[in-house]
Amino acid sequence: MRVFFAIEFEEEIKERLYSLQQEIKKYCSGGNFSHKENFHLTLRFIGEQNPGQVEKLRRALRTAAAGTPCFQLQIDRLGAFSKGNKKIIWTGLEENNELQKLYCRLEAALEREGYPCEGRSYSPHITLVRETRPAENAPDIDKIQLDKSAVKVSSISLMESKRVNDRLTYTAIDKAGLQGY
Repeated sequence: MRVFFAIEFEEEIKERLYSLQQEIKKYCSGGNFSHKENFHLTLRFIGEQNPGQVEKLRRALRTAAAGTPCFQLQIDRLGAFSKGNKKIIWTGLEENNELQKLYCRLEAALEREGYPCEGRSYSPHITLVRETRPAENAPDIDKIQLDKSAVKVSSISLMESKRVNDRLTYTAIDKAGLQGY
């Protein structure tokens, strides 16, 4: 199974991200638009794992969540990564010490379970569109109106990524509440 760690969003945040995505869609010539139900914040991508390895990941999930207080994130900008002549459009988050601490706790817990550290800095973002090209009438991305929503973080999840009826779906296979949840 293909797995990753994530912060899942409440429906209200998914709706706001979807509205933003629909605004962006007006200025794109095609692309792979993330499904509303798949919006999340990746903490760490793991990849293909067998059921025995998943138990280690469940332990790391619980270890990382233990003692971590609930906190809030703030959506604060739009951005894009270039990939050849196409772009990945994302929304970024205001720098947050609690998120960074959670990421470090997860990295340490994974290392104790035999997974090497990622080896690059954590750059939190929420992917809205993959493989898109700006349309002729596209404004600069920073001109698009952004709802700077606050996102409550009360748990982290171990997610499975799989195709169901030729559609990519993300499903929580385990979840750990943060302190105060």
